[in-house]
Amino acid sequence: MTTMNIAYPEIIVIATAFIVLVADLFMTERSRAALAPIAALGLLVGIAVTATLTPVTGELLGGRFAMDPVAWWFKIVFMLASLVAVIMSMDTLDGRARVRPRGMGFRGEYYWIMLSSVVGMMLLISARDLVTLFVSLEIATLPLMVLAAWRRDDAKSGEAGLKYVILGALASAFIVYGFSILYGLARSADLNEIARAVATEKSPAFLLAVALVLAGTGFKLTMVPFHMWAADVYQGAPTPVTAYLSVASKAAGLAFAFQILFRLFGDMLPQWGALIALFAAITMTLGNVVAIVQHNIKRFMAFSAISQAGYFLLGFLGDASEGVPAMIFYLLVYVVSNLAVFACIVWFANETGKEQIEDYRGLSLTNPLTALCMMIGLFSLAGIPPLSGFVGKFFLFSIASKAGCHWLVAVAAVNSTISLYYYLRVVRQMYIEPADKEAQPPSPSTSISITVAILTIVVSILGIVPTIYQHIHAATITWLASLQ
Repeated sequence: MTTMNIAYPEIIVIATAFIVLVADLFMTERSRAALAPIAALGLLVGIAVTATLTPVTGELLGGRFAMDPVAWWFKIVFMLASLVAVIMSMDTLDGRARVRPRGMGFRGEYYWIMLSSVVGMMLLISARDLVTLFVSLEIATLPLMVLAAWRRDDAKSGEAGLKYVILGALASAFIVYGFSILYGLARSADLNEIARAVATEKSPAFLLAVALVLAGTGFKLTMVPFHMWAADVYQGAPTPVTAYLSVASKAAGLAFAFQILFRLFGDMLPQWGALIALFAAITMTLGNVVAIVQHNIKRFMAFSAISQAGYFLLGFLGDASEGVPAMIFYLLVYVVSNLAVFACIVWFANETGKEQIEDYRGLSLTNPLTALCMMIGLFSLAGIPPLSGFVGKFFLFSIASKAGCHWLVAVAAVNSTISLYYYLRVVRQMYIEPADKEAQPPSPSTSISITVAILTIVVSILGIVPTIYQHIHAATITWLASLQ
């Protein structure tokens, strides 16, 4: 089936991006506050159209762009993450923050770049040939590098952008070199053709291509030992950008991993189970252990994100019919939980200008509802029942157990206990330590309050209501049939 309907999500987001950029040229400084609502409205329309009008199957451009049930779910997650990031950026960019970071401005360009990144992610999961896949990956990640260095007057922000560019360029070089070898071996850029051509390939050139592509994929997923960029970039980037980066890069990395591991190397994936299990154990262990000693809240969340990458890898160990829905469901849970925590962090940074964990002491006395929402988000990331994070981890742990990796399940369980300890460090500061009377932030703005409330409710009920997972599982079965 060929229809333009499958491109509606991308068309809507692209149109929104250009409307924001052009409108910015004709607006006064005061009226530019309307840019964020315009961007948010465009993303809301994109989500609504995708959910109601966009077919879950179809292709365009001679098969180079295609929609399938898994891509449909990814696009919903991408737009949802961007929508929340736009709302969180409003106070910082519109000057409503008590402590406005230096160098923050250029609202039209900011939202345009963020929306461009979303378009790249949406194209990434729909790509069906090497060129489209790589170009989409760069469209998705290059804007993130620009956003990391957005605070022009801040040396840490510039350093974050520079480190991200250098290491990101290295990862992209690995990927494109690996792609060039695959193209030479298969004599085709089509992903399905390459998969068939290399199904029995064992040459050194093929093994080199696999190693290069998987190394680049590990960078996008913040998988150890390709995680070096995360902590410094998270700390140096503007806080709303860090919030978006924490979920956007993870979602894009997982989408890219799906394209590589299931579409290109799906027949070989069972042979790599031991290697994947080893990387999963190392990634979650390093992320959790190093997070214990962090004092900056953004570096703390960076190592939390690294540990979460280890849990995602568990989904690649078992049967794809169970692993794919488990990973997509956990991605949705992670996006909602992480953004709930970061919404509180963004508000606190806007009002106090502080980023240390110790600065949150006594928050439950001055802002009890905000502290409660942040605690629920942290507990969901830790996997505490009955929150959705527990259900998501349960699915992933079950997959590793069915694959025979019982030792890895034990390692993951120990790591979940470690993560609970360091998440409780933040909760302890909010609920046990006395409040700092010199720094009592006011209540969050209406936009932040509504966002945090909705995210907290979703975190609380997402794991209890099984409907979402059932829909994702049904979509996965249809998707796997299309790969045959």
